[in-house]
Amino acid sequence: MTGPIAVKVAPEVYWAPRKDRIFVRIMVRECSDDYELKILEKTISFRGKNKEGNKEFNLDLHLYEEIDSKAYKKSASDRMIKLCLNRKQVGEFWPRLLETKAKMHCVKTDFDLWQDESDDDVEDDAANWETMMNNMNIGGTEMGEDDELEDSDDDDLPDLEDDKDMEQLE
Repeated sequence: MTGPIAVKVAPEVYWAPRKDRIFVRIMVRECSDDYELKILEKTISFRGKNKEGNKEFNLDLHLYEEIDSKAYKKSASDRMIKLCLNRKQVGEFWPRLLETKAKMHCVKTDFDLWQDESDDDVEDDAANWETMMNNMNIGGTEMGEDDELEDSDDDDLPDLEDDKDMEQLE
């Protein structure tokens, strides 16, 4: 008698671009440690099984541009494999992870790591929140420590009408 047949599954892949590198997360929940990961200049391949042996993970990604297949960083856990892939050519952000424009249902944008191209230049200014808030001049005038602006909420409010007048209206 043979055991259960493993179901082939394409793991979810999350990605985020930078000018000089690409972040990729391959979601392989409860994957055994004897997986196979190949990183070539234009391809990422992953093969592995979950610990129970009833799921077989298969993934082949043909990348948009070339990466440095020798200089990358990898972090693996029983839930996912994180990759930081260095691009061969530093430049504009990749418009997509894959070479083809066809949508792969398992490839998704990693919004936790996402950064717009315009954010790359502004990142240092926005990092210091306190400095940014101190530089804001909302009222259009500069105030000293002892100066106070007159607030319309400080005006005296008129007295409320008598309840007797309200009873007559009902």
